[in-house]
Amino acid sequence: MAYITIIVLTYFMEMLISYAFFSQIAEKKVTNIKCITVGFLLFESGALVNLLLSNIVWLNAICFFVINLLFGFMCYRIKYTRLIFLSALLDIFSTALEFATIFLVSAITDTDTNAYLNQTNMLILELVISKLLYFLICNITARFAKKEKSNIRFPLVLYMYPIVVIAGLLVFWDICANSDISHSQMIALAVISSALFFSVVLLFIMYQHNIEKENELFLLQNELDKIETDKTYYDILEKQNQDLMIYAHDAKKHLSAISEFNKNPIISDYIDDMSEALKSHSKTSHSGNHIFDVILNKYDTECELKNIKFSYDVKLCNLDFIENYDLVTILGNLLDNAVRAAENTENAFISLYTHYTNTYAVLEISNKCNTPPVFSDKELLTTKENKRQHGLGIKSVKKVLKKYSGDFEWKYDNTDKVFTAVLMILNDK
Repeated sequence: MAYITIIVLTYFMEMLISYAFFSQIAEKKVTNIKCITVGFLLFESGALVNLLLSNIVWLNAICFFVINLLFGFMCYRIKYTRLIFLSALLDIFSTALEFATIFLVSAITDTDTNAYLNQTNMLILELVISKLLYFLICNITARFAKKEKSNIRFPLVLYMYPIVVIAGLLVFWDICANSDISHSQMIALAVISSALFFSVVLLFIMYQHNIEKENELFLLQNELDKIETDKTYYDILEKQNQDLMIYAHDAKKHLSAISEFNKNPIISDYIDDMSEALKSHSKTSHSGNHIFDVILNKYDTECELKNIKFSYDVKLCNLDFIENYDLVTILGNLLDNAVRAAENTENAFISLYTHYTNTYAVLEISNKCNTPPVFSDKELLTTKENKRQHGLGIKSVKKVLKKYSGDFEWKYDNTDKVFTAVLMILNDK
């Protein structure tokens, strides 16, 4: 029974180490709970194979490789070739460190290399020491395997704890091998050794999770600050547009009055040219929603500068039931994405169309997009290099839509290279 418990414990330790390793270098496909559950089932199935086939070393190595491969494939977004390489690397580390630990500990404590085979508590000590070394090597490897500079890096001082624990375990081994202690004391040392292992691994995992949460909060706060800045910017733009339209309106009146008194045809032509030029300053959409108009005019100007044809029809639905802050979040993020995708494409265009379907306001934004979107389970993924610091725009949009019982869908036409985002927002006012 003790041997079965040790094997089950061994594979559970390896599951935690693989979870910590893959979580540092890749983004999860599933929640933490699902990830740990899948890992537990996979690795404990490996323990079952080990027990049924009497611990065949080469077969255990193959099984461990396959388990890590399946675990990475099912729970993390990582390229297959990279996953195969890393799974093989973990397999090599785990197997090599088991043998290395036996010879290293025997040399340091001056005990027989087979001593752990005769005593369960020494077997547990050997297991814990080898897995702690395996855990340290995996964390060091993860520092070099990370593709994003913003990924979590453990401070070097944090590594002092597992190193001290390993030193303590070597003392435990020496006590068990060379001192006359009771059976209960040996069991106590074995339990303490296992508890020390889990304290080390959980410390690193919790540190990693806390840093991830802090990063997420920081990025979300940046997103909120950006939206607040955009809102202030649009308020200023609205005031400037109103002042400019008033000036253009009055200037046209003055030019018209001057034209009545003028008899010189050259001056008349000059006045006509000035009047025509002033029309551009009066250009604005008239949806009935001031902030909507300002946003449309802002992107109309931006698209003109970037040679993108921008067309819109918002007469049937001006989205006036949506709070200004939320409207800035929705349109700012979606139109920013559309401009980014459309620029530098041939015959670039962006179109925006609003209408009603029953009690739902429908917003459709289409844009030229030469590169098909990257997605997983219909969820759009950012194509920017730093995954952790980008991709929050769509999440912000979806968060606002929940407030209005709305929905978000998208489609991509591979033939015409057109991406379309469709939003349905309940208008119960």
